Amino acid sequence: MPSTSSNSKYCFRCPGAIAPELAISQSFWALTEREISIELSLEKACDAGCTYFEVGLREDRLATAEALLKKFPLKLIAQGWAATCPEATVFFERAKQLGAVAINLHLGHAYMTVDEAASLIKQMQEQAESYGLPLLMETHRGRMTQDLFRTAELLARCPEAVFALDVSHYIVAGETLGGSAELFHKHILPLLARTALIHGRVSNGQSIQVSLDDAFADTATIESLWSRAMGIWLADAPLDAVFVFEPELGPPPYAYRDRRGAETFSRSEETARIVELARGAWSKALDGASISV
Repeated sequence: MPSTSSNSKYCFRCPGAIAPELAISQSFWALTEREISIELSLEKACDAGCTYFEVGLREDRLATAEALLKKFPLKLIAQGWAATCPEATVFFERAKQLGAVAINLHLGHAYMTVDEAASLIKQMQEQAESYGLPLLMETHRGRMTQDLFRTAELLARCPEAVFALDVSHYIVAGETLGGSAELFHKHILPLLARTALIHGRVSNGQSIQVSLDDAFADTATIESLWSRAMGIWLADAPLDAVFVFEPELGPPPYAYRDRRGAETFSRSEETARIVELARGAWSKALDGASISV
C-alpha cells in the first residue's frame, strides 16, 4: 500500500471509492475579475462536478473563503507563499483553521542554491508533518522551482517532494523546450512521477497564459504531458486515491488585455476547454495509451 504520509503523492483521498479518480478543482484567484462573480462561478463548477477549491490564504480572503466553503461542498486546498519556515507558519495555521485537506506552497526564491533549497524543503516537510497536512510544492518562476533544470536537481536531493505541476512556467522559462526536446522530457519525467495536482494553463513560450489555439505546439503535446503524469500516478494508486486537476487561468496581468481593456479571450470558456482536455488526458492514462511523451 502506498504511503499516506504528508509526503505521499496520494495525498488526496475519497474514502469508500472503488477506483482511483480524477477530481476537478477551482482556484479562488483564477475566478476573480471575471464576467460573473466567484460565487456564481463556483455554483456552475459544482454543478459540473467540481469537488476541490484552492485558495491563497491571504488575510483579506479568509472571510470570503470561509463563507464559500460553508455554502459549497468543496474540499479546501490551502495555498501560501514562503521563503522561510517562519513565513509559512501563518498559512499552516489558517489552513488548519479552515479545515484544508492539503497545503500548496510557493517556496523560496529564484536565487537559492540547491543546498539551500533542499534544506528548506526538509524543514517544510517537518512542519507539514507537525500540522498533519500533506505538502505540495508549486512549480513556479521566481521560486526555488524557477526552471526545469534546477527543479530536477532539487528533486534528486529531495525525492519525497510532491508537486503541484504547472508546465507552462517551464515552457516560458525555457522559451518552449529550452533548446532540446530530448533534455526537456528527460528532466521533466522525475517531476511527472511526483505530481499529485496539475494547474492547467498553456503557454506559447513567451506568455504564461494563452488560449489553447495559441499554445506553443498542438494541444496533443500538452495533453501528453498531463496524461503521462496521470499515468505514472495511476500505476500504484490505491482505490480511494484522487488526482486533482485545476484549470488556473488568472486575471490580468496573467490575462492579456486589448487596447480597449478587454481580455483577449474568455477565461470562463477557455476553462471549460482545458477541463475537457484534462479529461481526455485522464482517459488516455486509464487506457494505458500515454506510454511516452
